[in-house]
Amino acid sequence: MFTNLSELNKAFLYFAIVFALCFGATQLTPMLGVHALKVAMVTPLVAVLLMLLAVTRDGASRENWHGLGLHRAGVAGWALALVLPLVVLGFSFGALWLSGVGTFVAPQVDSFPAYLLDIAASIVIVALIGGIGEEIGWRGYLLPRLMTLGTYPALLLSGFAHGLFHLPVILGTPYYHADGDPLIVIPLFLATLTLAGVCYGYLRLTTESVWPAALAHSAFNIFWGRFSAFTQTESPLTVEYLAGESGVLTLIALTVTALWLALRLRRSDAVQQPVVRSAPV
Repeated sequence: MFTNLSELNKAFLYFAIVFALCFGATQLTPMLGVHALKVAMVTPLVAVLLMLLAVTRDGASRENWHGLGLHRAGVAGWALALVLPLVVLGFSFGALWLSGVGTFVAPQVDSFPAYLLDIAASIVIVALIGGIGEEIGWRGYLLPRLMTLGTYPALLLSGFAHGLFHLPVILGTPYYHADGDPLIVIPLFLATLTLAGVCYGYLRLTTESVWPAALAHSAFNIFWGRFSAFTQTESPLTVEYLAGESGVLTLIALTVTALWLALRLRRSDAVQQPVVRSAPV
């Protein structure tokens, strides 16, 4: 066991474990098919449990469990967690529709309030099942331990690590961003996840809770799926490159959003120090 590691060494060891677990999950693709992705997406949570319970034994201290940000609801960040993905994707898909590359097709619904309720329920369900499984690792465990590098490097590096984590799934399975040219998709994807890390990390640091980050992560996935369903085009690949999860327009909107949030952080004294500190065990 490693009981005397620095916070930065814990961060690097965590990433090595979660990347290995994700790679291992992709090896189950011939047996599980698309369900191997679901296994891969819970590996950040598994890696956190391994770190706390087996590798460093930090889990012997209640303070380290609280340091994950699960014990606070972070209600003050919920509204922003929903608005940020809506604004970013609203810009990218809106620009796509205005350009004529894609055409907006209104959803056929019997009841608009019921449709909005369905979206809200989907966001909550995905946050509870999938979003928190990833965010407990990237913003719950990793981000606080990277804070020894400084706030902004920690935000960017946690996002970049989150992007790298997806590479085994992108390159090793046919189910995730498989249609585009990897030489285009992967750099765009890494840049997108790096900047998204600033957004998710901002919510984590300012609320001292991982739940708003999980909610924003879920909302991004749900809104992306819904806006894609609203879009009719003769060139799906062009839509992927422009307004998809790793699209150029999405990246532009995320850049502006991340800069705005970074300026807000500069005015806040609450995040000048790491949000967690390891307690003696």
